[in-house]
Amino acid sequence: MSTLNGKVAVVTGGGRGVGRGISLALAAAGAQVVVNDFFKDSEGAAADRTVDEITAAGGTALANYGDVSTFAGGAAIVDAAVERFGRVDILVMCAGNFGPVPTLDVTEDHWDLTMSVHLKGHFACSQAAARHMVEQGDGGRIITFASRGAFYMTQPAYAAAKAGIMGLTTALAGDLGKHGITANCILPSAGTQLFPGDDPRARTFGGMPASRSLDPEDIAPIVTYLAGDDAKDITARFFYASGGDICAFAQPLAVHGGSNTYLRKDGRWTPEELGELLPGVLGVGQ
Repeated sequence: MSTLNGKVAVVTGGGRGVGRGISLALAAAGAQVVVNDFFKDSEGAAADRTVDEITAAGGTALANYGDVSTFAGGAAIVDAAVERFGRVDILVMCAGNFGPVPTLDVTEDHWDLTMSVHLKGHFACSQAAARHMVEQGDGGRIITFASRGAFYMTQPAYAAAKAGIMGLTTALAGDLGKHGITANCILPSAGTQLFPGDDPRARTFGGMPASRSLDPEDIAPIVTYLAGDDAKDITARFFYASGGDICAFAQPLAVHGGSNTYLRKDGRWTPEELGELLPGVLGVGQ
């Protein structure tokens, strides 16, 4: 399993929840990490706290408080990585928002805010990162975050935004593949500030087995694996991740092809274990 030594990663929403776990894991694997998060509370900035954890563990990180919801904001976040560390190799986008607003109560402001943070934010950061990756000439990794809520939730703005991110992922993979840039999408289930709770049985929609853990740090191993060189042949794929559970979804709308593949283990996966299993499951790199 290759490490991420010499790589530079940007993690949006990286100060709390799933993003924090990913920031810590990428740094532990050797990457220099820009932890982007504009959340602040009475104790200070979430990005600062995660950076402090990384540096205390011997890693290298930079806090960033930029807003993903504009093209200029997305570009500024990525540019901060290039200015500090000289390049960008990995982009992971966890930044999001959520408001449980049913169809008849959706306002234009709510719709626009949801789309700007999720869908527009994903594209703004992806475009900015891809420009640098193409110029660098040695590929890159873009990892998006969607949700099963795209097809099983009753809040139209959130569902539409997350479904849009899935379509965006496949478009990025198809368009940027010639430059050695992969794009893959994670659909996590974890207890976070947006979706608190510790009952996995409440998250079994679509026939998904109840997870054994909703620890947000359990999402980090598959992201760490997909961010590395060993995953260079995996692109345009969708992965459910929760606790020790991984599901590699079949390609949407494909007339022919395999079924979904579900993997479960006791405890958290490691990137090395996923590196041994996933290429064979997905039929790549063989």
